[in-house]
Amino acid sequence: MQSTNLSIRVPKWEEHLVRRAQRGERVAMELLVDVHRPAVRAHALRMLRDVDDANDATQETFVKAFRALGSFDADRPFLPWLMRICSNCCVDQIRERRHSADRIEKYEHSLYDESADVGEGVEARQEGAVVQQAITRLPDRYREIIVMRHYRHMDVNEIASALNKPEGTVKSWLFRARALLKKDLTVAMGV
Repeated sequence: MQSTNLSIRVPKWEEHLVRRAQRGERVAMELLVDVHRPAVRAHALRMLRDVDDANDATQETFVKAFRALGSFDADRPFLPWLMRICSNCCVDQIRERRHSADRIEKYEHSLYDESADVGEGVEARQEGAVVQQAITRLPDRYREIIVMRHYRHMDVNEIASALNKPEGTVKSWLFRARALLKKDLTVAMGV
């Protein structure tokens, strides 16, 4: 049986950008994101069928990719590697959907102004107190995002503007903040 060499040619510009990004050059990383974001996002959207989830998965894909970039072989095509990471991020989100019927939205009413909860019973006020305590345990930037989103009722673009950060970063931080909050609440409330 004859072996065939099916090596895939990596465009020189991509190899050059990957090598520069591996050396920590931010501009090279940003260019790689700009070039590949549409394909990664389209892939995430096909898998998740939800715009917000696809945006989160896209952001998480690039975060994970750049954390692992040092071990990537720049002689290989970059996009298939990104797509594999994206697929894994999407599968993680799908698993989380299935295994977490108790999403943070279940407790969202407790995130709003307590003065509006005049008619609530003791149990609801206790639940609100547990949520408040969980929020105070969040790292500063995540706590700030939760407060801006759920107390001040700010949209993601307003938060991004206030923090002078890209919307994708804010969405990623909000996703992580909610995940940390959910994990804490699961333990605290025994859910």
